[in-house]
Amino acid sequence: MNAPPRPHSYSGVLRLRGVRQLLVSTTLGRTANQMTSLVLILLALRLFHSPVLAGGVVLVQLVAVPVGPFAGALVDRLGSSVMIAVDFLLACLVTAAMASLYWGHLLAVGPFLLLIVVGTMTWPFSGAGVKALLPKLVPPPLWDRANAVDSVTSVVALIAGPALAGTIFGLAGPLPALLVISVLYLISGLLVLGIPGSAKARVEPLLGQALGGLRYFLGNRSLRGLAMAMVPSNASMGILMVAVPVLLLHSLRAGPQLVGWVWAVVGGFSLGSALVIGRLGTKGRERKLLALSMAGPVPLMLAAAAFPSVGMTLVLAAGLGTCLGPGDVALFSLRQRAVDPAWYGRAIAVSMTLNSSGGALGGGLGGVLAQTSPEMAVAVAAMVSMAGAGLALMIPHSRPTGPASPRSASDQGLSSVSPA
Repeated sequence: MNAPPRPHSYSGVLRLRGVRQLLVSTTLGRTANQMTSLVLILLALRLFHSPVLAGGVVLVQLVAVPVGPFAGALVDRLGSSVMIAVDFLLACLVTAAMASLYWGHLLAVGPFLLLIVVGTMTWPFSGAGVKALLPKLVPPPLWDRANAVDSVTSVVALIAGPALAGTIFGLAGPLPALLVISVLYLISGLLVLGIPGSAKARVEPLLGQALGGLRYFLGNRSLRGLAMAMVPSNASMGILMVAVPVLLLHSLRAGPQLVGWVWAVVGGFSLGSALVIGRLGTKGRERKLLALSMAGPVPLMLAAAAFPSVGMTLVLAAGLGTCLGPGDVALFSLRQRAVDPAWYGRAIAVSMTLNSSGGALGGGLGGVLAQTSPEMAVAVAAMVSMAGAGLALMIPHSRPTGPASPRSASDQGLSSVSPA
């Protein structure tokens, strides 16, 4: 007879109600997100022959930043699972529309960027929804394990998404790649609808809730410090997202398949390191782990810029992935411990969208730099990442408190996380 799973093991996390369904849905949705990121950059380079436009594809994601506070309020008001489904299902429609325009030879720069903007605006719904829902399904002693498992879904997506996108794009073209993305979004959106979303009845206006989340973020020293560190860190990744494809496709004459597999290598190495750090725990070490995840790949970035080759790019991918896994788990854990459970949706939405603004800014900068020299862009990414590492060590400690809010009976019930 098999021994029952230990309550504080990974198997114990997976046995909790709703966790597996959430993980499957988010894995598919994140895989679609990763495919979309790469396909849109490859499409800009193939269809419009412009590294600057490829950077613009990433830069327009800044539109998600002002949506963040409202997304968090809607997550708290309507429930996490509903808002996750809204994002995934809208992304399905947007991707299908882009595929239709491409098939009809009508995909000009204007409609291309407009569809990206529409699809990006709802990204905070699923981003904040998942981060707010997970700690409500899992008790606090299992948060590190749950965050590691959640990080693994991101890593699986980072492995499968670019590999699928590069392979399908390279062998069959953009249209089949866009159609596969649309189907993945559809399945993930339908799957998540069956999970209780912890909606809370609210009497105050939506704008008031959104501003409350912003005030909570501004009053939380840890969240503010985290943003100061994560913006440059994500900017570095944004630069690499554009510079690496340009380096491989234009400078090294590789194909789209290799671009996808380089990012898959990043995901593969992240997988093991995330699981290890989840088992060891991050409490009290989050800042050091974040700094290490940012500073660790810097020498490899500089080497890849100085000695550009396919082999050196793959070595950079392996080092980057090894450092990303612990950084992701530390980031999620630090943010959860700094936020009162009653504010998860609003505070995390603001935090995530502000942090991600660095990636959008980095992508825009990466496109401009890569137009002149992708190697120079990679070197700049190294310097920006090093700045983020220094700021990560300076993130202040704070208790999970913030501006007072009216707490209804349902709010009080949500403040205690149970395995049910």
